[in-house]
Amino acid sequence: MKLIGEESPKEMPFFDHIEELRWRILRSLGAIILGAIVVALNSKWVVDTLLLAPLKSDFFTFNMFNKLSHLVGGSDLYSGDFNIKLQNLDISGQFSAFIWLSLVGGLIVSAPYLFFEMWGFLKPALKESERKMSGVFIFTAVVLFVLGVLFSYYFVVPLSVQFFYFFKLSDSIDNNFHLSSYVSMYIQSLLSMGLVFLMPLVMYFLTQMGVVTPKFLKEHRKHAFIVVLTIAAIITPSDMSSMVIASIPLWLLYEASVLVSVWVYKEPKAEVVPYKE
Repeated sequence: MKLIGEESPKEMPFFDHIEELRWRILRSLGAIILGAIVVALNSKWVVDTLLLAPLKSDFFTFNMFNKLSHLVGGSDLYSGDFNIKLQNLDISGQFSAFIWLSLVGGLIVSAPYLFFEMWGFLKPALKESERKMSGVFIFTAVVLFVLGVLFSYYFVVPLSVQFFYFFKLSDSIDNNFHLSSYVSMYIQSLLSMGLVFLMPLVMYFLTQMGVVTPKFLKEHRKHAFIVVLTIAAIITPSDMSSMVIASIPLWLLYEASVLVSVWVYKEPKAEVVPYKE
């Protein structure tokens, strides 16, 4: 039923949808490439300041935990002094790392534009009242994605590095990190957490489409807890400490998704059947 003063979504032939999607994908790829070029031109700063920083014992996260421990009268939580030097054993290892860091960095830098293109593709199928929320959607998506990336950078990555560096089966075995292994873990953690942090937005659209309901989300909390632990184990390097740390915000995001679903959900109106004598 069309409400007074509300425009109906414009209908578009299937192949026109495909054509529009193609152009939006091409523009998005162009934005990623442009962002990758910017990152590549500043690769030395990116590597020295961002990539290698969690490999040092004076990283922000370790100092923060130690200061918090001192405030409650405790000792240093992270007292081991380390300055890990990555090793490259592949002939093209450093070049491959350069390419991957540039592309992923370009994706992160261009994230606001990517969400803008995504919203532009979905917009014609939405109601007029929902279209007016485009700014809110893009801003929320960018904030959630960046929060996920920052959480991974400041918690998941450094705590995983610290755990694996000091974990030894024997003192006769030294832990020397491989460049490609570290870069792979670094990228996987950042992108995975960035995408997982979009959960409330995903639940918003799933509730709008009638795929999920607040009742469903509340009744399956126990199952959701298992799913959260599974996701945390997949997106972290599989050590217990980083998995537990990652599962905390994931569970909070699930609870936030429940609240979003409650806010969006509207009870379906019962169909009135005319009385016949």
